Amino acid sequence: MEVAMKSAAGTMSLEQTRECVAGAIEPLEPAPAPLADALGRVLRQEARAAEDMPAFDRSAMDGYAIRGDDLSERFRIVGEAVPGTRADFVVGAGECARIFTGAEIPAGATGVLKQEDVRVDEGWMTPNPKADADYIRRRGEDARAGDMLLGSGLRLGAAEIALLASVGIVRPLVSARCRVAHFATGDELVDPGDTPGPSRIRDSNSALVRAFAQAEGGVMSYQDRVEDDADVLTQKLGSALESGCDLALISGGASVGAYDFGRVALDRLGFRLHFEKVNLRPGRPLAFATRGRQAAFVLPGNPLSHLAVLHCVVRVAFERMAGAEPSWQVLNARLAAGVRLGGDGRDTLWPARVDMMEGEPVATALRWQSSGDITGLAGLNAFIRCAVPVLDTGARVPCILLHG
Repeated sequence: MEVAMKSAAGTMSLEQTRECVAGAIEPLEPAPAPLADALGRVLRQEARAAEDMPAFDRSAMDGYAIRGDDLSERFRIVGEAVPGTRADFVVGAGECARIFTGAEIPAGATGVLKQEDVRVDEGWMTPNPKADADYIRRRGEDARAGDMLLGSGLRLGAAEIALLASVGIVRPLVSARCRVAHFATGDELVDPGDTPGPSRIRDSNSALVRAFAQAEGGVMSYQDRVEDDADVLTQKLGSALESGCDLALISGGASVGAYDFGRVALDRLGFRLHFEKVNLRPGRPLAFATRGRQAAFVLPGNPLSHLAVLHCVVRVAFERMAGAEPSWQVLNARLAAGVRLGGDGRDTLWPARVDMMEGEPVATALRWQSSGDITGLAGLNAFIRCAVPVLDTGARVPCILLHG
């Protein structure tokens, strides 16, 4: 039985909100997927080596295969070993075989001389006196059959997908893609392709949320703009939830104004509220609620507030639904120029760009006039996190790096 949404007392810290979201959401059921559709998804099984890797001794270089203990001054070339074909000859004393990178070492040979270290003349090979006969990748030196190569909970990148292919796992069990419904609320919103009339503005939050959801591996199953009407929002949100969406995001409607209906709609639909305020600037009026395995956020309406809470809080929901542990990358950077943060003592996330300069991270604070202004945020890839009103040039500041 679901508990009706009730107001949560107090204001939570950023860490508390992340812990709350992580604790309230369960991973979605995994499903097998072809490798072509696995990039960015979370592996939900262990991946083990099916056989020794490499499966046979093979050459690491183009060169000549010999017996490693053969002290002959020159060697007769008795054959050629190429990748994909097993040699049908044996290398004996005083003999060698032309061999190419990746080819199986022919019987009798135990070492490879690089072609740069030998001279070849009319069927004979003469090594340089100091040439080293090695350059063999031995069977099982990378992994033995049964060794675990990838653990469950790992997000798959190109390298991991290549590794899965190398062990024959072509339909790994991976996280389901989170199905997202998004509603941008407000009578003032118009389509980005339209020219705003008096007192109207273009809707940028819909594009932002869609891009963020895609970067986090989600699927935007429903997106719409909704006027300031609690009944309309409740009806549309209810339909999206009934169609099977996992995560609902409502832009605007998180505050306490007369036209902020996000929490009203969730309350009517039987959601349980976990928090509605965060000790954060920007992003204070952020609400999070659940109904069974479905989750919903009501986001503060301003674009910069969207950026902050999407990356620092909502991302946790995507991670948990995918079966991954919540994570964020924080590094200490040197501040390129001083900045006056102002504020009221709340935990502040100041938009910034972090670059590597002479081997160290350097943070440049970007222009921020208000949470509704995104004109100075080109190149944003981090937030400086601080609660003091002023930071001096050269100060070491913690920076939360953005993902996606």
